[in-house]
Amino acid sequence: MTSSIGQLNKLLKCHKFFNQFQRSVANHADNARVLDLEVCKGQGVRLWDKNGKEYLDFIGGQGSVNAGHSHPKLIGAMQDQMCILHQTTRSLNNNILPEFCQTICQMFNYDKVLVMNTGVEACETAVKLARIWGYKVKKICPKDALVVFCTNNYWGCSIAAISSSSDPLLFGGFQPLLPGLKLIPYDDPCSLEEVLKNPNVCGFMMEPIQGDYGVIVPNEGYLAEVRRLCTQNKVLWICDEALTGLGRTGAMLGVDYECVKPDILVLGKSLAGGMYPVSATLASCEIMDLLKPGSHHSTFAGNPLGARVASTMLKLIKEDGLAENACAMGALLRDGLLCTFSKDDMPVLRGRGLLWACKIDPRIGSPCDICDQLRDCGLLMWPCRDEFIRMTPPLTLTEEDVTQAISIFKKVINFMKGCGKVC
Repeated sequence: MTSSIGQLNKLLKCHKFFNQFQRSVANHADNARVLDLEVCKGQGVRLWDKNGKEYLDFIGGQGSVNAGHSHPKLIGAMQDQMCILHQTTRSLNNNILPEFCQTICQMFNYDKVLVMNTGVEACETAVKLARIWGYKVKKICPKDALVVFCTNNYWGCSIAAISSSSDPLLFGGFQPLLPGLKLIPYDDPCSLEEVLKNPNVCGFMMEPIQGDYGVIVPNEGYLAEVRRLCTQNKVLWICDEALTGLGRTGAMLGVDYECVKPDILVLGKSLAGGMYPVSATLASCEIMDLLKPGSHHSTFAGNPLGARVASTMLKLIKEDGLAENACAMGALLRDGLLCTFSKDDMPVLRGRGLLWACKIDPRIGSPCDICDQLRDCGLLMWPCRDEFIRMTPPLTLTEEDVTQAISIFKKVINFMKGCGKVC
């Protein structure tokens, strides 16, 4: 309990940093942390505020604008489809959804896909699939199925998501939480092996890289061991790639680095390039065919507008080499930061592709204070958990963009150390 209270107090230290702008949005609930900045235009990797000031965007819609802001191919697809047919619900078949389903299933080698809107919906879909598979295939007694998650996970703010969270800021005040969800440490094969001995475990959901707690990259071999243990114990491995998937880590999927395939794959965020909310849950026929018509659906899921934009985005990833560029620019960013900052100033830098987090010596300044200064100098980064600074720029980043970002970062840190002028 003491550690939870301490964690909550630590997170609330950033509230002053976000508070001013939140109050200016008078009619919206004070439910999210918001930077003290109002932007009105975006193009590529840049944003502009109402005064015309330009910002290099290393937040990137929290990883949802992989193709950059206002990509012409995505805009074109959206405009074309809006003029023809934009919404049907799944009550009617439309002529666009089948192409998307075929494209995404072939791309990731799964039999079937269930299309939803947001990442949390796709994750909820995966949990429901694991449960029904547990009852009908693994023959777990009704109501006894367990789904295992890792501490420090983040997959949304629904009741199910916060019930599987270790973050008191998310679940505090919203109890009672849902039963049947269990937490174990991340990147700990021994803990996983032990919990999977329980015959009532039907699924294990995890992220190949944990993005919300300072970009935690597991030890090499962990994903392969997850695959082995889940197969050995007849448990479905659910991989949440809403953030890490679609080129973010320098590969199409985060799991590709260990050449393993989860039983259920979750994609979201940038699936439609941030233009439209589209998410997907992919699995085999054995798993998907357990759903009955009418048992799981959504008003907007699978609509022709979202399907058209998502199909265009999947093609764009390949055509524009976004994963390859993320790999190259990520290496450039990593090497540049390591060469620019000493181990004393930046004791932690971790990530892969264009998903990175760093920790700056707290004597220099807090992540919130540093991001405040970076913003004033035209660079947007995200203060993550009041301990790290997270970077999730669009995957269209160039060498010039990386050089500019490192230069601004260096000036800000030098200024906060008292040995230079701010931008």
